[in-house]
Amino acid sequence: MTIRLRLTLLYSGILGFVLLIFGLSLYFFLQFYMFNDFKKTLRAQTTQIQRNVAYQLELSPKGWNLLIQLDDFDTVSSGMFMQITNFTSGYKTKSSNLRKVDLPFSTEFLQNNKVGYYSIESIHNTPFLIYNDPLLLNGKLVGVLQAAYNVGVIESFLTNLRWILSILSLFVVALATYLGWLFSRKALKPIYTLIHATKNIKNSEDFGIRINYKGPLDEIGLLSDTMDKMLERIQTIYVELDKSSETQRRFVADASHELRTPLTTIHGNAELLYKMWQSLRLKLAHQAEREEIELSIEALQDITDESRRMGRLVNDLLSLARVDAGLQINKEIHELKPIVEKVVRKAEFLPKSVSVKWSAEHIELLRNLYISGDADYLQQLLFIFIDNAFKFTPEGSVKMDVERTGNKIAIVIKDTGIGMDDDELVHIFERFYRADTSRGKTPGTGLGLSIAKWILDMHEGSVEVASCKGRGSVFKIWLPLHVVHNERLIND
Repeated sequence: MTIRLRLTLLYSGILGFVLLIFGLSLYFFLQFYMFNDFKKTLRAQTTQIQRNVAYQLELSPKGWNLLIQLDDFDTVSSGMFMQITNFTSGYKTKSSNLRKVDLPFSTEFLQNNKVGYYSIESIHNTPFLIYNDPLLLNGKLVGVLQAAYNVGVIESFLTNLRWILSILSLFVVALATYLGWLFSRKALKPIYTLIHATKNIKNSEDFGIRINYKGPLDEIGLLSDTMDKMLERIQTIYVELDKSSETQRRFVADASHELRTPLTTIHGNAELLYKMWQSLRLKLAHQAEREEIELSIEALQDITDESRRMGRLVNDLLSLARVDAGLQINKEIHELKPIVEKVVRKAEFLPKSVSVKWSAEHIELLRNLYISGDADYLQQLLFIFIDNAFKFTPEGSVKMDVERTGNKIAIVIKDTGIGMDDDELVHIFERFYRADTSRGKTPGTGLGLSIAKWILDMHEGSVEVASCKGRGSVFKIWLPLHVVHNERLIND
């Protein structure tokens, strides 16, 4: 959910809550005010009439009766209904506007409490507010004086008021939501400008670009200023790191160049001495001298092996230094089959265990398939993966196969070697990475797969790796095919 939507919903919710409180307050205030005014009027009227009520005993054939006499209801307010009920005779005296309608009351409540009370009764589907005032003679309940108002108009008004407040509140909230959605975009425009500027910086990867916010120095202005300062700091650090990286790359390249000559000399002289001592050993007759020569030969063999290993390391470092310096390969159109056949033939001579079997299958599928790239680098790419498989396969087999999917071709290198765990797979293309102690005993610089990954990237290829500890690994090297017409290639 965006900030714009959250702000719109938040303020619309606040407005809706305020309107709800306002509507309820207004409704209940009007209801209380109107009914309270009617109640005061009804009570004041009954109190006034109570003063004019006269009580008289009358003898009749049935016995003594209590007469409740009132001259008339002339003092009754307009629109008010009055009724006096005599409990001893059951006779009712009414105002003229009541006619044949009787006002209901609760005899039980009056008997028990002997105080006046209010009630709302429905008479002929019309609500009436009634005040029931007991008539007492010497503390005894003898009748009830009732004053009533027709409150149907008031109830109708309050009902309409409820509907009006509800509909008006919904309309106002909907309108406020719509306007809030529109105006929030304007209010958030500086943020959108900030986002757009940061996207431009991200896409250009140029830390020299600044946001240059020109609005007021509010929260957005402070954020923009902070980001500009942060970008300035990042640019400074980036420049320093770039200079340091350039210095490091130049150092590695220079050091690799300088080391190649003495290492070549050391390796050549060590091999020469090795051959000379081998020849001398055959001519010596004394056992003691022969043993000394044997030790010297072993030392020379170690020197030769280590110089060879250091030579490979220097060559790999020099290759990676060129990669870091932005080396680009020269791409040409090559048929893939001759390149792979040359690799398959030369792979027979790569160092490997005598118990490892090397084979290549389905090479014929590469006929008339072409690729845009550098033939030498493609050979180096395949040699790296094959040599890597030989190194970590003490026994079993290393096999090359071919797969095709659409306009992509896969060179599959499968071995039955020591394999890798999933935790190791994510690191195998890192420089100098060697997964475990067993791999540390295997000759290598830890740079081959890093170089292979760069060659793949230069050819817009990819690699899939599947491996299981103790059961071997499978490398699928995917390369995009270049679609050309064979006739054109023949003419060329």
